[in-house]
Amino acid sequence: MSSLPERIILEDELLPLLRERLAAGQTIRYLPFRGVSMLPMLRQGKDAVELAPLPERLSKYDLPVYQYPSGKVVMHRVVDVKDDHYVCLGDNTYEYEHICPEQLIGVVSAFKRGEKRINVDAPGYRLYCRVWVAIFPLRKLLKRAKGWLRRHWK
Repeated sequence: MSSLPERIILEDELLPLLRERLAAGQTIRYLPFRGVSMLPMLRQGKDAVELAPLPERLSKYDLPVYQYPSGKVVMHRVVDVKDDHYVCLGDNTYEYEHICPEQLIGVVSAFKRGEKRINVDAPGYRLYCRVWVAIFPLRKLLKRAKGWLRRHWK
């Protein structure tokens, strides 16, 4: 029988520490809390990210960590930059989110997939971002077709 840890750190307990360290200019490496919204790039419980302090302004394809008004912490890609907000989308989601700068916590500077560290400035990663965002309409159409087939093909 395996023993469980005495205490599990919840998002709301870790968030003040993240904010404090980022405000001090430190980079933090951590496993994203949970979720599949960034598949296929990030795998839940397997891949770690490095969070860096926020730049003055985010750019398209940046990967910020932000907090919803409900308190939930999310990491999704910037797909459009507006004057007063950012439009974000998870790699495995199909709804755009409009994020105010006040919601931002930090930005991913690198991630570790398996044993390989990938910097977000790497040409291969930048190409992945451009292609993945560009094929969004096709991905959305394929998801709908898959749902239709499941409902009608028996």
